[in-house]
Amino acid sequence: MRFRPFVIILLTFSCFTAIYPQYYDTGEDPASLKWQQIKTGRFKIIYPENYGKEALNFAASLDKSFTKLSSFYSIKKTRFPVVIHNYTVNSNGYVAWAPKRMEIYPTPEQSSIPLDPVEQLTLHELTHVMQMYSLKKGFSRFLSLLAGEQAYGLASGLIPMWFMEGDAVLSESALSPSGRGRTPYFQKQMKALVTEKDKLFSYDKMLLDSYKNYIPDHYQLGYQMVSWLQSKYGHSVWNKALDYTARFPFLIYPVSLSNIKNTGLSNSRLYSQTYDTLKNIWNREMPASGPGTGEIINRSKRKDYINYPFLTVHDSTPPSSLFLYLSRFHHLQSRRRRCSRG
Repeated sequence: MRFRPFVIILLTFSCFTAIYPQYYDTGEDPASLKWQQIKTGRFKIIYPENYGKEALNFAASLDKSFTKLSSFYSIKKTRFPVVIHNYTVNSNGYVAWAPKRMEIYPTPEQSSIPLDPVEQLTLHELTHVMQMYSLKKGFSRFLSLLAGEQAYGLASGLIPMWFMEGDAVLSESALSPSGRGRTPYFQKQMKALVTEKDKLFSYDKMLLDSYKNYIPDHYQLGYQMVSWLQSKYGHSVWNKALDYTARFPFLIYPVSLSNIKNTGLSNSRLYSQTYDTLKNIWNREMPASGPGTGEIINRSKRKDYINYPFLTVHDSTPPSSLFLYLSRFHHLQSRRRRCSRG
């Protein structure tokens, strides 16, 4: 009988195969790395020892981006943790709560935009930090006394991803010399969908994606909607939406309800008016000859869409003018080398 408690405890712990102390399991840094940190008035940057000079540049870019974004968000002074992982080929960054931090993978992308990747990362990810800090009030703040930082994570789950990412893309585009929102490559899918379809897909379909039709991601969808509403009402309309979400997180659609209250537009009506406006603008920009046409080589019998990011041509198709130019250039260079040797 006296061994029964020990048997019960043993059986209880044997039911678990693994126990994780955190919600997130990221990073593939070697265990032998030595870490250092830089403390500024607003940030604590944690980085591998050999990333010293670049870490100083990143710290300076963070402070510069914070100053730019402070004109849109009234966030008090805080020291936010930033962890840099440079032992990876990934190029990304994200902001996580519980515990709060910014994780940065600073390797530049190969297909990058004409903008310093550090400036783009700091502007984009700091926008997410500002969004999360905007939730630290009202009922969400009270709930954090019981649930800790998870309370703000739960409140952020009520905010549409198209707003979170669209607002961040707008920040990197409006507060820098470039940004994804300024590039045709970023907008081409939405532009093709809006100008080629007789009727827009419904808001719900754009939000929930489709197995049948191509749907652009929430970055492209949200950037246009956030930009359009901000151009009419200023960024304060989105600050009010975040404030409303923080104070009333128990409502199902706080962002949409806030927009109805302040602009008369629900999320679905905002979507319709944004892309109706863009359709008129983009159609006027269309050349008189209309969009270009090409021969479809691989005619699929399936009804589902197939996305071909690169064009394929017949072998008999003559090479492009650029290819001809490069061929002639190399041919002339080889002739000059033979003449010089002769």
